[in-house]
Amino acid sequence: MPHSILITGGHTGLGLATSRALLATTPDAHLIWATRSRAMAEQAAASLPAPGRLTILPLDLNALASVHHFADELLDCLQTRALPPLQAIVCNAGIQFADGQHWTTDGIEQTFGVNYLAHFALVERLLPALEPAGRLVLVGSGTHFDAPRVWTAALFGMPPAQYLGAAALARGEVPADLDPASAPANQFRYSTSKLCTLLYMYELNRRLRDTSSGVTVTTFDPGLMPGTGLGRANHGAALWAWQNVLPVLRLFPGVHSTETSGRNLAWLAADPAVAGVTGQYFEGRRAVPSSALARQSRLWADLWAGTEQLLAAQPAAVAVGG
Repeated sequence: MPHSILITGGHTGLGLATSRALLATTPDAHLIWATRSRAMAEQAAASLPAPGRLTILPLDLNALASVHHFADELLDCLQTRALPPLQAIVCNAGIQFADGQHWTTDGIEQTFGVNYLAHFALVERLLPALEPAGRLVLVGSGTHFDAPRVWTAALFGMPPAQYLGAAALARGEVPADLDPASAPANQFRYSTSKLCTLLYMYELNRRLRDTSSGVTVTTFDPGLMPGTGLGRANHGAALWAWQNVLPVLRLFPGVHSTETSGRNLAWLAADPAVAGVTGQYFEGRRAVPSSALARQSRLWADLWAGTEQLLAAQPAAVAVGG
């Protein structure tokens, strides 16, 4: 029976590689791309082996009003059966900045707003529409570890993720030793947004299990993918190195091409081998422990409550479960 798989940011980078893998391995899958650039999405779709199995819908994760409108449109399409039933949601889209301070149209620090908050709001609207055994896959990152792996920390100087609370992160706050407009501050914001993704996964999984839901939620770490669009906010020598030199690092563990990570993400989103697997953090196709910080249940609850308050304060408030 045909079913739909929603992918945010499906038209580029990891999302596009995942789409190719899903179309090749899951014959009954109909993809829904949520993207803010229809022109770019249509161009990317033309390169797919089965563009007829794809629907493009507008979504700008930089604006909660857009999240709200997208959810309304998709729910209407599902209700009227204009699209097959929703079997999986892949929260893939993400952003990272080189320097400066950046804000969503709602006045939320943009890294936190796009990578975490907008996806939270989107999932909460769509969760009731997922099939009874549907899957939610969140794209995370190994940068969420509060004690980063030695070689990546030495190479990139990535400040460790810290949980400061939803309100503080929404205001763009960073540790006192960081210049708020500096590259390290934005690296911190990125890694901490991915920590929030893990905290959200664990709390959502707890709530789903408490209601005996068959929906599963997992987080996928694609590894470092040099040369991809995530580094597009870099400039000058840093951008050149990201695109041309750092891909050599694929020789090291935890560094992958987009094609490899795309196949792994498609596997987690649709393969029968992982049906029923939930509340797990995957590196490639291995479930591994996330950071100790991410596994603190008091932080799960605190982030959820803080997120509810942030969304309730927005003009385009999105209702979430209590």
